[in-house]
Amino acid sequence: MNKIGVLFILAASISFGQSFAPAAGQIGSTAIHKDSTAIINWGNGIAVSRGFLNSADPLLGSASFGLDNFGLGIAEADGITVVSLGDGGSATLTFPRPIRNEIGPDFAVFENGFADNYMEFAHVEVSSDGINFIRFPSVSETPLLPQLDNFSYGDCRYVHNLAGKYRQGFGTPFDLQELENSPNLNVSFITHVRLIDVVGSTDPNFGTTDSFGNLINDSYPTEFPAGGFDLDAIAVLHELPLETAPDLAVESIQINVFPNPTPGELTIQSESAGKICLYNLLGQKLFEEEIATNLTLDMRTYSVSVLLLVVELDGISYTKRIFVY
Repeated sequence: MNKIGVLFILAASISFGQSFAPAAGQIGSTAIHKDSTAIINWGNGIAVSRGFLNSADPLLGSASFGLDNFGLGIAEADGITVVSLGDGGSATLTFPRPIRNEIGPDFAVFENGFADNYMEFAHVEVSSDGINFIRFPSVSETPLLPQLDNFSYGDCRYVHNLAGKYRQGFGTPFDLQELENSPNLNVSFITHVRLIDVVGSTDPNFGTTDSFGNLINDSYPTEFPAGGFDLDAIAVLHELPLETAPDLAVESIQINVFPNPTPGELTIQSESAGKICLYNLLGQKLFEEEIATNLTLDMRTYSVSVLLLVVELDGISYTKRIFVY
């Protein structure tokens, strides 16, 4: 090897430090085992939007491996019971009760990486209303050369706050304290967690960046049905106690919504005029209308089983989860 090559390798080793927690089972690892007694609940609602097999060639189609509900319930760690998101695809999960901020990590995301050094990443975002989402600040120090593919490996010590950092059976933890002062977010009342697949291309035309604008190098392309981030489950470590979380309601607003769950028609009764909006779990607005005091909607129009009803009365916003069966 010539002197220039030696200097290049030396410079790379200096520029890219292994700054973060190591693999599961090693001293200093933050990995959460799927059978940990710290886990008190799991995601129980999901909306999935699949991404392409290859962002650079959309004609290849989208990822298709796994049913959407494979991302719900307990982590299976079998490598098969997952939902694959594809390039830039997303999954938005809801929970039996809101996740809340306490000391230490508050939830953990499980992927199906078959080895400590084979990783597929996703950004993680949270919301208190299903509309406004805040992303955890991520860091990737993985060198951009060579481009990682399905036959090369990375190092989890180069990344922070990216789901998929740990092998199957071990969840990547997230601490809501990091987002405490974020606008439109109550870190003690998290109702939604969204995962967005990282496109691991080192080509800036297609690749995804971390919070500092650095390209994130992971396996690319993944041109097969199970391509992209493979969601196994999301575990809850801290949640709002049942007696303090009857619904997503603001108690100061006098409003009646029934029946819920509903087979079709939903009636909304309020004491004053205002505005109502309906959103799906991806935060997309489906309906908006000014109301007087009463309104009946046919929820079957939207062909989804869970929606968010937002009612604005006298400058106060009231949010309620609506179930359609």
